[in-house]
Order: sequence, then structure tokens, then C-alpha cells
Amino acid sequence: MLDGLPVLDCTDHRGEVGPWVLAQLGADVIKVEPPGGSPARRAAPLIDRPDGPLSLQFAAYNGGKRTVELDPSSATDRATMLDLIATTRIVIDSGPPGMVARFGLDRAAVEAANPTIVSVLVTPFGADGPASDDAHSELTIAARGGPVRLQGTPDRAPLQISVPQVWRHAGVEAAAAAMVANHRAERVGAAQFVDLSAQAVMTWTMLNSMEASAIQGHDFERAGATLHLAMTIPLRRACADGHVVLVPRGAAVGQLLSWMLEDGVVDPSWAEEDWSTYDHRIVGGEPVGI
Repeated sequence: MLDGLPVLDCTDHRGEVGPWVLAQLGADVIKVEPPGGSPARRAAPLIDRPDGPLSLQFAAYNGGKRTVELDPSSATDRATMLDLIATTRIVIDSGPPGMVARFGLDRAAVEAANPTIVSVLVTPFGADGPASDDAHSELTIAARGGPVRLQGTPDRAPLQISVPQVWRHAGVEAAAAAMVANHRAERVGAAQFVDLSAQAVMTWTMLNSMEASAIQGHDFERAGATLHLAMTIPLRRACADGHVVLVPRGAAVGQLLSWMLEDGVVDPSWAEEDWSTYDHRIVGGEPVGI
């Protein structure tokens, strides 16, 4: 789709998903790493490989990229970095300050080398401002963004979600922002800079919560293992050896139906239902057999 669009990936673990998405869409992505490789290569959890342990996240989100190691203290490597910037279309960086800045290149220098370049800087709380230098973690960014408030049960303090979310959301937003900025750069013939705050990204993951009061008359609250959509759906259900967490959608029921029929826990008429379209029909108010 992007047909060889040149992209320079200067990210660490905080933004690497963005260039990976563009690579999957056909962009020609060159990842710039410091001598010895990016620290993201060694971020836990690790997987064993013939050439040594490698971060599972790094392995997942860096496929399809070419790589080069450059040393900011080397005059030759600084010149190479500037050449890469001059010939790329999009550069995505993680900061502050970011790898590009470590090569002594500020925004003016980057745009002087490439007057129509698109620069995306992924940071915890923005490139500047009162919180830009604050310490950060997955939990603090999610908490300050808002989603943590809705995670957990109403009678206890909020909980951190177990699967990392912040930098994956931020990375995907970086890819989307890069394409929007690229369109504008081509239209106006001028460089574009995108200041992408992970905190702001996490706030925008709460779109349905932002609109809840206006639509239903009250805000969402922590609901534990209950999902509030067009209908209230319990997600945790008791089973023989504990509990199972499952969204009881038609697709899930269809996959489990043969076992349910074999164990006699549902009526044989369930086999006659079209579970692939069940969700759409029940939400749309159409008649269903079950």
C-alpha cells in the first residue's frame, strides 16, 4: 500500500510499533540503533534465539525493517544520519529528547536537510510543557491519561491492566499521525512536526466513556468483570475448576457449541441457530431462536 515509502525509525520500545505498522503496509523502514543495538532488544520478557536472548516485544514489532547502528560521537556516523534524514520521508522518534537530538540535530537542522520531512516524536507527556520531563511508567501514563480509573471493582482502588497498552496505543497513533502529516506535507510543500503524547493517546482510548453521560445520563464507573455496552454482559463465569473470562458472543458460542451439546448444558435447538450473525441480529432487535 505504501509502496516503498522511506521511513526512518529512531524509536526505542516506546514507539517501535509505529514504524512496524508502516513496514507492514509496504514502507521501506530503516531502524537506527546505537552501538550494540537498541536497549529495546533486551527488554523483558526475552525469547531464546540462536544468536542470543531477544526481547519478545522487539521481535514482534521490528519485523520487515532494515537496521543500521550509528554512533552519535562519530563524525562519520553523524554525517550518515544527516544523509538518512535528507533522503527519508518520515522519521519517527522516541523522546524526550529523542535519538535525532542525540546526533546534535534540532528541528531546524532536520528541516534544513529535508524541507518537506514529516517528524513524529513519541513522548510520555509531550515534547515540552510542565510534565515533559516527569518520570514515567506504564502505570503512571495510563493513570494520568484516565483509563485506570475504570479498571477494577467499585469497592477497591483502580487496577493496572495486566497486558502493556500504553506504548502499543502510542505506536499505532504515531503511524496514523505520520500518514496524516505526510498528506499535509505533500499538499502544502512544507515540513510537518507531530508532538505525540502517550498520555493524550490513553485519554483518547476512552472515547465511549467521554460520551457516556451525554448518551446514557451517567458516567461509566469501575464495574469489575462486567462489560457495559448496549447491554450489560458478565465476563467472568464459574466453571468446574475455577472461573473463565469470556465475552459470550455468537462467535464464541459457535466454537464451543459441540462441547455444550455433548455435555447437555444447552438445548439441542441451539444447533439450529446461526451464531455467526447472532450478535448483529440481537443488537438490531431482530428475532432470534434462542
